[in-house]
Amino acid sequence: MSIFSDKIITGNIMEDMPLTVIFVAVVVLGWWMFSSHDHSIKKVQEERKLKKEKADKIAKTLSEAKEKAEIAKNKAEVARLEEEKALEVARLEEEMELEVARLEEEWAREAARQEKEKAREIARQEKEAADLVIAEENFKLRLSTLKTNLPFHTSKKTPSAELADHDKGMWDDVTKLVKEQDSKKATLYFVKIKSLMDDNEYFKIGMTTVGVKARFKKSTQVELLETVCSFDTELWKAAYLEYHFLREFRLYDGLSTSIGEQRPEVGFSGYTEVVRSNSVNKISEYFEELGTYNEME
Repeated sequence: MSIFSDKIITGNIMEDMPLTVIFVAVVVLGWWMFSSHDHSIKKVQEERKLKKEKADKIAKTLSEAKEKAEIAKNKAEVARLEEEKALEVARLEEEMELEVARLEEEWAREAARQEKEKAREIARQEKEAADLVIAEENFKLRLSTLKTNLPFHTSKKTPSAELADHDKGMWDDVTKLVKEQDSKKATLYFVKIKSLMDDNEYFKIGMTTVGVKARFKKSTQVELLETVCSFDTELWKAAYLEYHFLREFRLYDGLSTSIGEQRPEVGFSGYTEVVRSNSVNKISEYFEELGTYNEME
């Protein structure tokens, strides 16, 4: 029915009903209208609630999905990092193994080199020791041969303690030359000189590598008067002979008094090599026998 028809009917009914009925009807109608409106509100609220719950559920689902995706991503990242770590560890282990192998090879080479060097050093030391033994034996043999060929017997001790230190130093020089077998040409000489320091004449034995005349030519202390004898040989032989000739024939302080012969009052170059004038003939004879030294090797 239309709204207009409803109004007509309602109006007719209201005219026929008492007021109480009308009041009740109004109350009921109002309650119904209120209930319908409240129901509509609740329905809307329910729908909103359902929509919100659905939206929350969707949001929760999306959040969970996002969390799962993040977890999966993290797991993938962890797996990637672990794989990289495993690869890096494997690379480092391989490098370490290669480095260890390289170092072991170097150590082995170094140990072999040191062992070889040690063996070479031992061989060198053994050779040096053997050479020293041979050199010492040769030195003793040379000294023995030199002594055997001397034309006179040597004194057992230094005739005077006056020049003991001088003779010791001289003997050290001699042994050095003999050990080295210095083959430089030298002359052992027996000469008569004049000292320009005291104007006296003396006999002297010495050796030189420049010749007798050249030896005295530039001297401002002595003058060469006469070369009594000379013997050309090698330096090591001349040094040995000079040492022993001087030990036997040097004019020592005490000896000069006993034979009445004056020693140089003023020292000059070579004054420790002055010999006794009473032994000139003897010394000359011994010089004539020195040729055997040039036959020695």
